[in-house]
This record gives sequence, structure tokens and C-alpha cells, in this order.
Amino acid sequence: MRATKSRAYKLQLSEEGIQLFLRCHCRLCRLAGDLLPYGMTLLVAVALLHECDAEVQADEVLDPELERYGGRIIRYVGTTSALSGLVGAIGGNIEQTGRIYPIPPVWKLFLAALVHMESARPERLAGCWRERLDLTV
Repeated sequence: MRATKSRAYKLQLSEEGIQLFLRCHCRLCRLAGDLLPYGMTLLVAVALLHECDAEVQADEVLDPELERYGGRIIRYVGTTSALSGLVGAIGGNIEQTGRIYPIPPVWKLFLAALVHMESARPERLAGCWRERLDLTV
């Protein structure tokens, strides 16, 4: 077993945003057949968005639906520090499209990732979760 660093990531949610997170979390737990930490849900959501090309990433961040999920409710979710690298890469990809300036705040990237996760095919979601197990052991 190798040691991994972890940290807490800030989510800024509305009541609807909390429900979005819980729907994604419950779906992932059902696919895994296990109780998973909230951080795994956030990690998988961001990893799924990271797998998309830059134009899709930008589309997800520009989705007007995100506005209803963001809000003043602050929650922190702990997961591997590898999440920071994925978020940085997504931000860089979006910046290179030239469609969004400045780069959106991290909490908005998290919401875009959760919205994307909610519509992901079960096989893709389960596969992404399996790939992330190595990062959290």
C-alpha cells in the first residue's frame, strides 16, 4: 500500500446543487455495490470531464443549467490531491479553446463535472471509478 496525500476541496452549492451531488453519489455507490466516500464521487466526476475533449469541457462549463446548482452553501469534500492536477488540466484545456475568459472558478468546474457525471453511461462511470481506485488506496 502506498501513501497518498489528500486534501479538502470546497464546493459552493445551492439546495439543488446538494441534490445533484447526492444523486451522483448514490448512483456511483449503486454501481460500485459499496458505500463510497463523497470524495470518490467528486474525483470520478472530475475524471470523467477530464476524459472529454476541450470543446466538450467548455460546453459543460457554459451550460446555463449550472447557475441553479451553484449557491451559498459551502461544503468541503476530502479526496486525493490528484484531483488538483485534473482540475488544472481542465482549466488549461478550457483556456486554450478561447471561449471562456477568465478560467471559471474551481467550484464551477466541479458543478460542470457533476452535471456531466449525471448523464454519463453506466459502463463509462463504472470504468472511471475502477481506474480511480489506485489513487485512493
